[in-house]
Formats: sequence, structure tokens, C-alpha cells
Amino acid sequence: MREVYRSWKNFAEEALNYDVKNAYEMKDIERIVVLGMGGSGIVGDVLQAIVSEYSSLPFVVVKDFHVPKALVNSRTLVIAVSYSGNTLETIVALEQASRRTNHVAIVSSNGKLLEWASSRRVPFIKLREGLAPRAAFPLLLYGTIKLLTTLGIDLIPQQLIDESVEVLGMVTKAECDAFTIANFLKDSKLPLIVSSQRYASLAIRFKNELNENSKLPAKVELVPEAFHNDIVGWEHTRNDECCLVLLSDLEYENKLLKFYADYLFDHGFRILSFDPIGSNALARIMYGFLVAGLASVDLAKIRGIDPLATESIAMYKKFVKELQSSIAIELS
Repeated sequence: MREVYRSWKNFAEEALNYDVKNAYEMKDIERIVVLGMGGSGIVGDVLQAIVSEYSSLPFVVVKDFHVPKALVNSRTLVIAVSYSGNTLETIVALEQASRRTNHVAIVSSNGKLLEWASSRRVPFIKLREGLAPRAAFPLLLYGTIKLLTTLGIDLIPQQLIDESVEVLGMVTKAECDAFTIANFLKDSKLPLIVSSQRYASLAIRFKNELNENSKLPAKVELVPEAFHNDIVGWEHTRNDECCLVLLSDLEYENKLLKFYADYLFDHGFRILSFDPIGSNALARIMYGFLVAGLASVDLAKIRGIDPLATESIAMYKKFVKELQSSIAIELS
């Protein structure tokens, strides 16, 4: 799995050169809704964070079976992102949303979603197959970006996209950062990951990678919101745990993070700060995603765990498949 992460720059470049099937220019879009779960759904989180800085077009992420009725109308573009193409939540959500808009697009490698796209002749990108969804992230993200630009929707400056691809090539530096983080977390039972709200997608990705690859639970806290709730939870505790602080590109956010790191240190936490490479938020997030993947694989090795196995997710998928009919009926 390590070699897959090491190939992320190649994956990003590959995805930006994919063909978009059934493409047409969308001129009347007033909102974008991204449907997706897990390693696919976090594509929406990253894009939402970046797009909000450069576009006035509302951008919403749905990680559920249910799509609120007021969220989708005839001028909404709905993008279903699922690496496997068989994610039940995304399929059910797409069926609902497609009754309210004709503007639908798919990003996937195979499965029912590509069948759906082909039969209805809606725009889609077919990704390379055979990867764990979390490890296929650059294919998913840059495939979605390519889809949007091909449909005439340019939301992110090209300079940001180019730099974000370049930092994925800094594998040697990323492996050093990952090794440091993995060794910091090797004795942790429930590590705390802290970031600013702008980097929430990176904090969540670190948590998810530790969950899936390292089989380790983790907690995320975001500043400044954490100062209105989470911080109080530590008042009367001494906690010999690890806290990974994800630094920002904004000085005031780093001052907030330092304040919290100092507070947590005084309450027993061991602190490690990580400053991603990049001159813009997208590049820093992508470098951070790369380090998170490598670190979680390193930690899995230290813990003697197979990073690819996800038995609990397979158990859930088997369970929820039995509910498919009743879920579809209740949400119809």
C-alpha cells in the first residue's frame, strides 16, 4: 500500500487527463451538491473548503442516504463520487436527487453508478480500478476537478491545482514527516488531532487514515469552535495521550493552535506539530493527505496490522444491504 501512496502525483496527473464521457456545457448552475461516503466523500470536503475562497457558487456535501428536498432544484449540479460505484448511500441519494434535477454527473471506477451514467447518458469519468478507495484519493479529487472544468465550471485557479499536484511528488520529505508522526503515535490509544476550521478536511483525513489503515480510534477538535466546548472537557483531567497539531498558513490561526497546544500540554498531553508543505491551502491539504496515508501505513506496520483489511466496514455493508428496500421506500 505504501507504493500506492508514493504514486499519488502520477495518479493526479492521470486523472487530470481523463476523458469526460457525455460531457456538455452547463451554463445555468446555481449550486453544486457532492454525494459521497468515506474516502470518496472527503473529496467534497476538500473542494468545499477551497471553492468557498474563490467562487460564490454554493457548494454542499451530502454524506447520507437522504438528500434534503430544498437542497436540489433544476439548477443544481449533483456529482456522485464513489470509487467502487456501489456505495449504497450514494446510490440512494443519487436516485432522490436525480428526480429534482437533470444536471447529474458521476466519478467512479466501476459498478452500478457507471451503469447508471451510461444508461442515462449523463457526464461521467471512469477511474482506474483495483485500489482501496482511500488510496485512490488523487484519482477521485482531480477526476472531479477535471469533470467540473470540462462541464464549463471553473472553481479553483489553475495555479493552485498545479502546485497541489507538485507537492505530491515530494515523497522523500513526506516519508520523513510520516515516520516522525507514526513513531509519535505508536503508543497512543486515542490520539487527538487539532486543526483550524479551514483545515478540517485534513484533520478528518488524518483521523480516517488512522481508523482504516492503523485500526486506531482518534478524535478531531477544530479551533476556534473547540474553545467553546471541547476545551472544557479537559479541565479536570490529566491525559497522557498524543495530540497532533496541524498548523495553518495563517498567523492568527497558528496563534490559536499554539494557545490550545500549550493548554493541552499543561493537562498532560504530548504534543507534536505538523506544518504541511505548500503556499496555498489546497497544496498544504494534499501534502498533508499524503503524509497521513504514509504515517498510517507506518503505524500499521509498527502495530503488526494489515492496513488494507477493513472487516467492520464489510460487516456494515452486508447489514445495510438487507435494509436497501426499506430505505429506498422511506426516502421515495
